Amino acid sequence: MSQLSKVRQSRHQWKHKATQRADDKRYVRKQLTRVTHERNRTTTALKAAQARLRQLASQSQGLAVHHQVDLVFLALQLF
Repeated sequence: MSQLSKVRQSRHQWKHKATQRADDKRYVRKQLTRVTHERNRTTTALKAAQARLRQLASQSQGLAVHHQVDLVFLALQLF
């Protein structure tokens, strides 16, 4: 093998390795971005659900009867 063909072969192998590494890094970067966005979406959904749950719990802590008309009707039924 001539010196020139050895250099070309070596360069070709180096380019192949470099493109494989770049493909792997690109894939990992895309997956990391996807996972981060998914995690942020689920975190905001969780916070919204917890806020709704707290709001419903605070509403249920109040009066058993929400309207005054219903309260008067219930009082008249008891007497």
